[in-house]
Amino acid sequence: MSSEPPASPTAPGPDDGRHRSFRRRLAGTVAVLVVAVAGFGFAGLVQGPRVDAAEIDVARATRLAGEQLTLSLNQPVVGFDAEAIEVEPAASVTATADERSIVITFERPLDYAAEYTVRVPGVVGAYQAAPTLVEHRFATPDEHVYALHRRSHRGEADLVQRSSLADPETEVAFSAPRIQEFARVDDVLVVVTIDDEGRNQLVLSEAQQPDPLELALPLEASIHDLAASTTNPLVGFVIDTPAVDGVRRHEAELMTLDLSGAAPAAPQPVLALDGTPMRVMSWAFVPGTSSLVAQDFDQGLYLVDVLGRRPPVPLGVHSEIRGFVAGTNDLMVADPDGGTIIDLADGLTTALELRTPELADNVYADRIAVLDGEGRYLVSLVQASVEDGRNVRSSMLAHVGPEGEPTKLYAPAVATSLIRDHCISPNGRYAAVAESADGGRPDGYSGNPGFTETMTTIVEIATGRVVLSIQGGFSDWCAP
Repeated sequence: MSSEPPASPTAPGPDDGRHRSFRRRLAGTVAVLVVAVAGFGFAGLVQGPRVDAAEIDVARATRLAGEQLTLSLNQPVVGFDAEAIEVEPAASVTATADERSIVITFERPLDYAAEYTVRVPGVVGAYQAAPTLVEHRFATPDEHVYALHRRSHRGEADLVQRSSLADPETEVAFSAPRIQEFARVDDVLVVVTIDDEGRNQLVLSEAQQPDPLELALPLEASIHDLAASTTNPLVGFVIDTPAVDGVRRHEAELMTLDLSGAAPAAPQPVLALDGTPMRVMSWAFVPGTSSLVAQDFDQGLYLVDVLGRRPPVPLGVHSEIRGFVAGTNDLMVADPDGGTIIDLADGLTTALELRTPELADNVYADRIAVLDGEGRYLVSLVQASVEDGRNVRSSMLAHVGPEGEPTKLYAPAVATSLIRDHCISPNGRYAAVAESADGGRPDGYSGNPGFTETMTTIVEIATGRVVLSIQGGFSDWCAP
């Protein structure tokens, strides 16, 4: 028997040829990748700036003016054509550049459930002179619309119902035998109910929680003027209690409730300058802040930080709070000699002139909702006439321009239905119009009374287009 000598450990094996071939191919591939990466880098420089990242709070952008879209680019920006920026759907903007970013500011709140395209032409980067078009797309969220559908007059539970602009199908968000009013923070409903003895309860209902939470109130307390901030998890209301031995524990006191989870979910009093609970005639949250404005019984106005970080700021004496220009902290007030806009950011005031349209003798103006500081507003007009020996009324919602020219915006489909209320969406683009049929009657609620057979219609202000209708009234847009 014979045997072959063992192979030397340094002698070439049968696979070494393949190993050398693999190493050559690997080296070639690495070389190709290096060339490709260098090529891509060079191409990026030659092709000019492009968007690496974009940042915008789309929810706040539908509720506040002045929200910003920040486009972060892959190289420093030398220049761009700010005047030629295009936004689709159309929106007024301003823009600035900072190092590798272009910051675009929207001058008014954006539309709900919309897809926006922003095009910035003439962008010149630090690494090449050829101008480039930079483009970015984003979508804004849908907006839910809530209404209170009272049915207790026919022996059924009252409902808080919701729909949305993009999906008009209606669903029940909360139900109770008798509901006085409600407010909402995102998916949380704060509801004032009425028990069999006519007493108020304050209830928190969250979409993910099957069982509502009842908040403790002083004995026999009554609540009114419930409202929520449109941009912060804050709710406020006014509370009263009956006199005991001639003394009231609470009398027209303004309370707030922080639903952020950072503070106890218990109502806290709003304090006046002297540190005592503030008694108010009217009040409203300031959009985009943790502050509110309150009017005391001497008609004095105050700017109050709900979180208590600074003392109340006096804003003068005025007859009426008319709300805020949509999406801003421009407060509108009214006095016998005219209206005023107070810019709460700097305290400056400007006159607000609302020209009165010429109306026929049998037409009178009802509620007004101011749209902006230019004097545009919505007003419900009621026409009274006599037909076959009986009084007949009809109504419509009119848009009044700066010169006092009225234009019909919406009229009920049934001529004898009456517009009972209307208010403007947080972004200022829609109106919620509550109307009741000719057969509608006062619903018998002593607190926050309404009418039976009420329907709320959402109308686009720019076009008069009807977006949706929902049974009930007291839209959550219609808050103090």
